[in-house]
Amino acid sequence: MPSPKIVVVTGANRGIGQAICKLILSRPDVTPLKLFAASRKGEDIGFASLTNSDPQREILYPKLDVSSRESITALADEVKRVGLVDVLINNAGVNLDARYGYENARTTLDVNYRGVREKFNCVGFAAPNYTLPLAFAVLPPGVMSILILTIPVALHQMCHAFLPIMAKNGRIVNMSSVGSSLKPYSEAMRQRFRNPNASQQDLDQLADDFLKSVQTSTENASGFGPPQRSYSVSKSLVNALTALLARQNPNLAINCCCPGWIATDMGRLVGSGNLSPPKTPEQGAAIPVRLGFGDVGGESGRYWANANVRSKGEGEVQEW
Repeated sequence: MPSPKIVVVTGANRGIGQAICKLILSRPDVTPLKLFAASRKGEDIGFASLTNSDPQREILYPKLDVSSRESITALADEVKRVGLVDVLINNAGVNLDARYGYENARTTLDVNYRGVREKFNCVGFAAPNYTLPLAFAVLPPGVMSILILTIPVALHQMCHAFLPIMAKNGRIVNMSSVGSSLKPYSEAMRQRFRNPNASQQDLDQLADDFLKSVQTSTENASGFGPPQRSYSVSKSLVNALTALLARQNPNLAINCCCPGWIATDMGRLVGSGNLSPPKTPEQGAAIPVRLGFGDVGGESGRYWANANVRSKGEGEVQEW
């Protein structure tokens, strides 16, 4: 019998995290399986009914306090002993632009882009003084490991912490957004985001320059487009970081994606009038699960989406 595929889903009790669990459980190819569906309360979400009593599929509901640095560090120490990770899916996302200002813009970039760096640094690296959410589960050594992180986690540090423990031909999927489009930016700013030789320092400088423009109310003049776009800028940085990591790690498939306009708490924030999100969380999970488990045609460093945010396919490579 082959070793089980180990799947860890955090924030599994709601939204697209729960939908990812359901979609994975609907795939017969993800068998044998151990699914760690983590949530703050460690509650039984009732996924067992989706296994059809298959003894090769086990679901566990670990309790994880992502606001506790001690809890995060202890679990991070354990994950180093797990083995190599085959798939990492980062679903980063907070949108505070309804109360736009410097502090909320900084928080948005810290969570959606920068903060993940700290979580990754818990894994064998010196960690700066941040307290950010990270979720791990203790898995048996020597088994295929798949981590799917679906709470609002920052991206940068998460990727860099897991890169040293990714398996050959492993996959990283970073959640982006249609808001990452570079159309509102100046041409000079677009070139900075799309620079094929951009370094990590270059991307961090972009983030710093944006925050300076927010602080001085010069977003448009600085080339970032109109104000109230910190969420969009954070996702543009996610796309640029994805391309950078793919160049640096040619043995991995590292992609990002927009799941579409989803009926989740965040998705409903952008509705207006009679408009509402047209896609269920399960439909939104299709693209990230495809990038984690399906055929991607050897693509890496690319942005995936459907033709529009209402489309319900499994995505294709798109320009951003």
